[in-house]
Formats: sequence, structure tokens, C-alpha cells
Amino acid sequence: MKALALAIFLGISSIFGIAQDSPDQDAIKALRVASNKAIAAGDIVGFSVSLDHDFVVVTGNGSFLSRDAYIAAFRKDFEDPRSVRFERMIDSIEISGSVPLAAEHGHWVGRLPGGAVIFSGTYLAMWRNSASHWKLRSELFVSLACMDVAECESYRKRYGGTTTPPGN
Repeated sequence: MKALALAIFLGISSIFGIAQDSPDQDAIKALRVASNKAIAAGDIVGFSVSLDHDFVVVTGNGSFLSRDAYIAAFRKDFEDPRSVRFERMIDSIEISGSVPLAAEHGHWVGRLPGGAVIFSGTYLAMWRNSASHWKLRSELFVSLACMDVAECESYRKRYGGTTTPPGN
């Protein structure tokens, strides 16, 4: 009877998309939550811990940054209490069954002090598992919305990026 009940539950779960996360997905989610908390607190060490040694990123303004440059940009932001704070919200995590990688897809927001959202967009992160722990290998952020054009452009120029096409 217990086996039948379990089979029915699993069948219903698969029909309605109810699924348990794997331990790897839970680990990545926990690392993302910790990173978001570190950003909110202006904690550069807490922010940096999830980045692998060869981490690279394409920021929302299209800039390509190494791990060191990315950390330096966040350090600069953390020194200014009026700066934008970013948060990433996970939509899905796929764990590879054949290589030690995972893909995290989600959306992100950039907030001014006080909570007003100024930027938002989508992202994809590549996680790499080595020695039984997950680290970020790369991230790609795409800015899709800007609620205050002047403020957004000011922020982008601060970091050498713009939404203006080349030649304009």
C-alpha cells in the first residue's frame, strides 16, 4: 500500500511539475543567497567567496571583466553607501549529468538605497564543481529595463559601459 501511495504521489508530482531539488541545486541556491546577502551588506569577502579563480563576467552594460576587475568594481560600489545594490533571483538550475557543470538562469535587479529598482534584466551563470564544492566560472548579465535613464547612464559610464551603439 505504501509503495502504491508513493507511486501515485510521484506520478502526480511529475504531472504538476512538483520536484525536489537535488543536493547540488540546493548548494548552488545557498551560495547565491549568501552572495546576495553579501552584496546587500557591502561585504566584499562574502561576495568574492563564490567566484572561482578563473571567473569571468559580461556585465549588464556589455563590459567583459576578469575576477579581479569584477571584485574591484564591487569594492568601489561598496565604498559608496549611495550605490546600486544588485540581487539575482534564480529561475532554474540545471545540473549536468556528464560534466562537472551547472547552468543557473534567472533575473536580476539593481536597487538604489531605499529599495527603488533602477535596473533589471536576465542572467545566465555557469557553475563548476571541483573537490566537492561549487564555484562560479562565468556569468552573463543582460540589462533589459532601466527605470531612470539618466541614473542608469550615469552608473554605466562610471564603469565604462553604455547602451549607446558604437558610432552614435
